[in-house]
Parts: sequence; C-alpha cells; structure tokens
Amino acid sequence: MLDTNHVIPLLRDGHEHRPAIQRRLERIPADSPIYVATVTVAELEVGCCLGTAARSDAQEEIRRVIRKNGLTPLEFTVHTAAEYGVLKASLMQKYGRGGLKQAAKWPEMWTSPLKGHPLGVDELDLIMVSHGIERNLVLVTTDPMNRIFDGVLGLRTSLRIQNWTDLSGSPT
Repeated sequence: MLDTNHVIPLLRDGHEHRPAIQRRLERIPADSPIYVATVTVAELEVGCCLGTAARSDAQEEIRRVIRKNGLTPLEFTVHTAAEYGVLKASLMQKYGRGGLKQAAKWPEMWTSPLKGHPLGVDELDLIMVSHGIERNLVLVTTDPMNRIFDGVLGLRTSLRIQNWTDLSGSPT
C-alpha cells in the first residue's frame, strides 16, 4: 500500500524519486494488488484544490496516475475501524490520554506527558497503519512511523514498511 509520499512522485515528471518508484512498481507481479488508501487519495485531493491547475484537471491527473500504475483504492471499512480503535486507544493509554475527558481528540495535538513537546502523531497515518495491520500489507512510505510504533510495543512486527525511494538499496 503506497503512502502519499510515494504517489506524489508519480504525479510529477521530474521528481527525483519517480524512476525508483516506477521500477519497483514494474517488479510487482501482475496478480499482486498494489493499494492506495482512500486517505491517500484524500490528501492528494487537498493538493489539487490548492494547486494552480484547474481542480478537475488535477483530479483527472490523480485518477489517471492511479489507473496507469495499477493502484487499487483501499476503502476504510468497519474492519479498518476496529484496528484503528485498538491502535489509537493503545497510543492514548501509552501517552496518558486514557480517559476520554482528558484526551485531545486529534493526535496532532498530543504532547509528551514527560517533556511537553509534540509527539508528531498524525491522524491520517493512524488510519493508514490501521489499513496495513488489517490487511497484513506492506506499507510503502518514506516515514518509518516511529512516533506511532514507539507508543505501541510489538506492533512493528505486524506491519512491514518499505521505502522505495531509498537509493542506498538497503531495505527499510
């Protein structure tokens, strides 16, 4: 499942990571699905609404790139919601946000209970990680999601992460 940071280069002809991502996509067997979460499509939609091109042109470009690269949109389901609930509740408990009255609704607002600095947890990343856990997928991203995995011990073993832009050739 590709994160937004692996789809954006496919939308930009001159992007430095585009060739590496395209090579990896070409090596995926034809019968293996390559997903893009609907939350990724939503992030791309934000970009097209902010861009200089007409919105309909930008939206068509997103859909064309998704089709051309064989990406299958992966929708948020009740099963994803179940994984999301476990993940977010675990993080809330880990970071002292266990009671609903004391919990900030958005993880972007969470701070370390010890140091007071922002934790850097992103709601959309929680949704994407939930998809990966639910479907036992490889999450292809430049973000190691450490801020999420640091809060939930043992979770990293159930979600595999790869970075296709890593030019050193070493797996993530």
